[in-house]
Amino acid sequence: MAFIIYSAISPEGTTAWRSGNYDSLDALWQELERRGERIDRFYELPAFLERLVEALRGTIRPAQVVEICNYLSLYVQGGLDLQTALADLARGSREGAVRGLAERMRRDLMAGHSLSGAMERSRQFPEVVLNMAQIGEGSGNLPTMLADAAAYMERIEEIKSTTKRALIYPAFTLTMLLLTTVFWMLFVVPKLAAVYKSMDVELPWPTRFLMAMSDAFASGWTWGVLALVSVPLLISVARRWRGLRPFIDRLAWDMPIFGNVVRNSQSAFFFQYFALVYQAGVPVVEAVSGLVETAQNRYFRARIRRIPEYLRIGVTLREAFQRCNVFQTLDVRMIGIGEQTGSLDAQLSKLAGIYMNRVRVAVELLTKAIEPLLVLVMGVFFVFFVIALLAPIYELVANMMSQIGAQ
Repeated sequence: MAFIIYSAISPEGTTAWRSGNYDSLDALWQELERRGERIDRFYELPAFLERLVEALRGTIRPAQVVEICNYLSLYVQGGLDLQTALADLARGSREGAVRGLAERMRRDLMAGHSLSGAMERSRQFPEVVLNMAQIGEGSGNLPTMLADAAAYMERIEEIKSTTKRALIYPAFTLTMLLLTTVFWMLFVVPKLAAVYKSMDVELPWPTRFLMAMSDAFASGWTWGVLALVSVPLLISVARRWRGLRPFIDRLAWDMPIFGNVVRNSQSAFFFQYFALVYQAGVPVVEAVSGLVETAQNRYFRARIRRIPEYLRIGVTLREAFQRCNVFQTLDVRMIGIGEQTGSLDAQLSKLAGIYMNRVRVAVELLTKAIEPLLVLVMGVFFVFFVIALLAPIYELVANMMSQIGAQ
């Protein structure tokens, strides 16, 4: 595949510069012939320049993915073709990344690619949207599947935004506590330490400990700052490292408070996606097989990976879910009821709604649990600082009073 920048002359005589990925120069010529255009100049560029151009164009946000899916769904439902929809989107959008994406997808459609193929070639759409587009193309129900994909993405972003909002206050409080501690250790405690050393009193252990911490901060504060900055980077690298990712995801799954959010969110995404693809007419085995790789938590993914194998050997869906040892009793019972009564899609939708509500409740509980913990931590810090800073003064006053009393 070649990355080509070229100028094309339209039938009206105007010249326009474009760029794109093409399997060969012949593919570019065929596309221009279908448009009634002819090429003026072209430059075939190395692969690294393609990545540079893509980086300069930027990536689209999840909210923009939702907008594009809804836009295409409305156009197709109204009887218009996808090329017209993408052309209007390219002209009407104010976002440069969206305009460029719509234009590239329109060119891919003109070159003979399907919509899901154009989405995949753009590398801008999540796996769930690609799968829903493929299902819609195969079932002839593309507008509904695009609308369902947009609704699914909206639910995901709602949960993510709710979780982020819940963590803003704790993160801000911890940051301010850290900055305050650093300020006292670097500027306040050293001056008080010089005064305390001039006193003829024995310093208590909290004061000695605080002075030792201040000396450590003064001598190695740059390394401390680098260590704090590197912690998020190390966590990000560890999550991307295949060897550590399952271990970290298992820890997140089993954590007392945060793990509740992880477990409920994974179950909510799973049942919501399962309900969508099953309602679209996808066979159960194929639906579950496609769901496995969409699970974000590696531990959850490993537990559900055997479900398609169980189904292929004749195990019922209820028993396959039960053998995973990761779903709750309510999940297994509702799956069994849906399987027996032929209302599996309704039961899956109910489970998705239940877990969506549980995620919201879990996020609220997470916030309420973190706030008193932060108050406790700040109280311990305050009490320690007060004792460490005021104890020498109290000792000095006590010595003076004892000397006055002796006289």
